Amino acid sequence: MKVPMRLVESPHYSDAALSVYIKVKALAMRPEGCTASLDTLASYVRLSTSTVQRGLAQLRATAPDGVVELPDSQRRSLPGGSGTTACRRVRPLRSTERFIWIPVVASEELKPRLLRAYAVIAYAVVRGIPLAERDLAGFLRHHSGPRAGEALTTEAAGRIIDELATAGWISVWRRGGFQGRHLFLVHNGPHPATPALDDRSGSDADARSLAYKEDLRIDRPENDGVPVSPAVGEVPVEEAAKDRTDRPAPVDAQGGRALRAENTVPPPRSTARRTGQTAWRGPQLTFSPRLNAVLEPVRFLLRQVNTYVQRRIGREIARQLDDGYGPSRLRARLTQRLAQTLVSDIRDPGRWLLGVALPRWGCANPDCESGVLWSTGTSCAACREAVIERAAARRERAAEKPSADAHHKPGRQPAAVPRVVECCPDCERPHLPGGAGLCAECRTRTATPSVAAPTAPAPSRCRGRNGLCGRPAPHGLCWRCRTESEARPPGETIGPAST
Repeated sequence: MKVPMRLVESPHYSDAALSVYIKVKALAMRPEGCTASLDTLASYVRLSTSTVQRGLAQLRATAPDGVVELPDSQRRSLPGGSGTTACRRVRPLRSTERFIWIPVVASEELKPRLLRAYAVIAYAVVRGIPLAERDLAGFLRHHSGPRAGEALTTEAAGRIIDELATAGWISVWRRGGFQGRHLFLVHNGPHPATPALDDRSGSDADARSLAYKEDLRIDRPENDGVPVSPAVGEVPVEEAAKDRTDRPAPVDAQGGRALRAENTVPPPRSTARRTGQTAWRGPQLTFSPRLNAVLEPVRFLLRQVNTYVQRRIGREIARQLDDGYGPSRLRARLTQRLAQTLVSDIRDPGRWLLGVALPRWGCANPDCESGVLWSTGTSCAACREAVIERAAARRERAAEKPSADAHHKPGRQPAAVPRVVECCPDCERPHLPGGAGLCAECRTRTATPSVAAPTAPAPSRCRGRNGLCGRPAPHGLCWRCRTESEARPPGETIGPAST
């Protein structure tokens, strides 16, 4: 049964509320919903009626995060006016909500506090999270008495683990995990302990019966001799197992077999060497309707993939669907990845589907899909912050590179560094090999005269008209003053130009 992790982790709900939730949700799977009375529910989960009533009240109340786990609880009455049991249904889980599978029988067999501890351990095992006793104690709290609201001690959490292991719901390897943490194996029901390998016939642990002779009847199958086929109509006679192994099978008949009543001999077994590439003669692989809906955009690529890889693709899609990703989201992801890739560049379709098309790209938010929130269609804030941080880091590297080049000595060869693609710190446009700093467009936009440009030499001016002309004249006189000097009479000077 899917149980939301907020119900397991939130201190707002008591331990009994978790047991009541699992049982009500299991009964609500019927078309008419959960119609069990309080007394019936109490008998199922082995709690008092008042405890079940308090658990239902907590599930119907609004939690601090604004969620109501039991929104549908309606009283019913018969046509004559007499009342009957209420009809209850829990809320549907969101696609991005964390949950854990808990067997319904656990709510009936385990005490409420043990059930919550079992749910926390099961979630840690599924997610591969190293779980210490102190971490487990943080999820278990006192709900009554002077210490209400406080977490249990580490010693109490250790005793709860021992109770679950003794009851057979988990298996524990002490100090076998990361940094001395316990390793857990979660069972779906009470798992009986493995019996001892000896019969404990000795008086103490070191004086028990030991095997001194090999029993071939329970050994590998190749130790058994070839059985003799009796004739049709005869009573089969079998000797002891040791006689079959000590004495070879009779070979007087053809193929080592007795003749049948119809005087025929069974065909001998083939002695051809078997190889691992035997052709598969079973039914062809088929996908369920929801997998077919997801794989619709890339169906033409599946024809080039063998059966083994197709099974892996089907398992990966089924895992993501079970995690809450809808078929429309996966289909849109495959369509987008295929649109961004040339079909001619896909050399291995199976590897491309498993490594490029199916994985989710984005941040830790399950709703993030390549930087866009799937539920709202807006850009992800966490991804934007990551882009800004990377741009700031590139600017810092671009600012540090000129200073490092200035302190480099000419006689020493710089250390070899891996080639990286430099980008513009402002617009993040990649440079050509060897480029760094701002691109040409950003330099033009943000250019500021930091150092005064060297002044060009003043051009020579015309000295005509008694030095009042002032026109640019690289050869002493401009063309107009030269023409006037050639045309004036001898001894006449050129006066100032008239206005």
